[in-house]
Amino acid sequence: MDRNKKYFLDFLDGKGVKKVIFEPFISRKHTETLIWRRGNNLWDSPENYIETLIYLSERTVSDIIFADMRIFNKAEEKERLIKHIELKSKEILPLGFGLICGNTYEVELAEMCGNIDVLALYENCTSDKFPVIRMDGDIQSAVKRGESGWFAPDSAEYYLDNYSDKIKILGGLGKSWVEENSPALIYERIEKISANYPEKWSCGSGGMISDENYLELISLLGAFLRTRD
Repeated sequence: MDRNKKYFLDFLDGKGVKKVIFEPFISRKHTETLIWRRGNNLWDSPENYIETLIYLSERTVSDIIFADMRIFNKAEEKERLIKHIELKSKEILPLGFGLICGNTYEVELAEMCGNIDVLALYENCTSDKFPVIRMDGDIQSAVKRGESGWFAPDSAEYYLDNYSDKIKILGGLGKSWVEENSPALIYERIEKISANYPEKWSCGSGGMISDENYLELISLLGAFLRTRD
C-alpha cells in the first residue's frame, strides 16, 4: 500500500488526491491486537511508545503517525519523545509525524523539532509554523482562526455539508455510532461519505472505540482501505 505524508498534508491544504484517515486514539488493547504484540514494554517509555505507533501505522494505513504528548507528565519524557521522533523521522520516510498537544509548552517543544509535519491541538494552543487540526471547541472558531482541520466527534455529513468549503473535516462518524452498527453499515456509510465529499473528509470515528468493539474498529479500517484503493 502506497503511503506518503504528502497525501495527508495535501488533504489539509485543499489539494488532496488520496483518501486519508485520522484515527489517532486507538486503545492499548486494540493496538496490541492489531500489531500482534503485547506487554508493558510497548508503552513504558517515550521511545517504545513511538516504536509502537510506527507498527500501528502499518495496520491503519496512516500517512502521518500522530503521537500524543499529553500522556507523558514529565518534561524530560516529552523531550525524549521529541528526540526519538527526530531519530526515527528519516527511517520512516515517506511517512511523517504529527503531535497532539494540550498546552503551550508542548507546542514550543514541537516547534523546536525539525521533523514534525502537523499539530493536533487542544485548549488555547496555536501554531503559525505547522498546519493545525483543532481537536476541541466549535468548528466556527476553528474556521475563524484559519486552522486547517477540525476533529468532528460525530455528525460528519452535517459538518461536511455546511463547512467543508472553509475547513477540512476529520473523523465525525461518531464513536457510539460505530460501536452500535454492523460492519455492513459501517462500510456503507464510509464509502458513501468518501464518494460524496471527495478530498474534503478524513475517515475516522471522532473518538476512541471501546475495547469491546474490535470488530467495529477493524470494519472502519477495512472500509477506509477499500476507499483508499
